[in-house]
Parts: sequence; C-alpha cells; structure tokens
Amino acid sequence: MNAVPFSIEVFGGLGECHGILRDEGTHLTFEFQVTDAVAGFLKSGVKEVRVPLEDLISVSLRKGWFRTKIIVQAARMEVLQDLPGMTQGRVELSIERPYRDAAQNLVTGLYQDGPPLST
Repeated sequence: MNAVPFSIEVFGGLGECHGILRDEGTHLTFEFQVTDAVAGFLKSGVKEVRVPLEDLISVSLRKGWFRTKIIVQAARMEVLQDLPGMTQGRVELSIERPYRDAAQNLVTGLYQDGPPLST
C-alpha cells in the first residue's frame, strides 16, 4: 500500500486541509482533517473518503519547483463531493517536495493490472 501526505487550501486561504492519500488496490482513500489557517485551533474531526478506481477518469502528477500536485478527476462530481476543494469532479492535492517520489510511485502504481491512468 502506497501512502502520500497532501494538503489542500480551502475557504480562500482561510483554511487548510491536511491528509494522507492511500492506494488500497481497488480504491483510493483520502483521510484528512480541516483546520483554520489563522491560528490552527479550529479543527474538524478526521474524515475518510473512499473512491473506487473505476469511478476515476484520471490521476495525474504535475511536478513544480517547490510543490508537486496530484490531480484526481472523477467521472461524476458526487464521487469526490465530500473532499474539500473539489470543483467539477476534480481535486488538486499539493504534495511537498520530500514526498515527490512517493507521489510518483503512487500514481504510476495505479492500475498496474488494468488500463493505466495518466501520469
């Protein structure tokens, strides 16, 4: 099982979502917690969203200088509706530089036995 820490900026920069993305074979699991960006005192409980791989159109990796992004596109908006920052069935996960290789391994490891997702 591959796991990658991620973050998502929410509420126009007033909140942050921190979590772990796991490849569980037939599902991607997003485990996360939302906090306020001002003081970090207000925290949601830990939430988990499981998404079957068959409901995804693509999972791609975009490398940048300081952050890498994993972009997840679903076939239907409802698949990712419980994830903060979801727009039009798409969510962008920011990956810090130390976890870039783990992110690459997770994306390339998806669908090893079936049709590949984009990288």
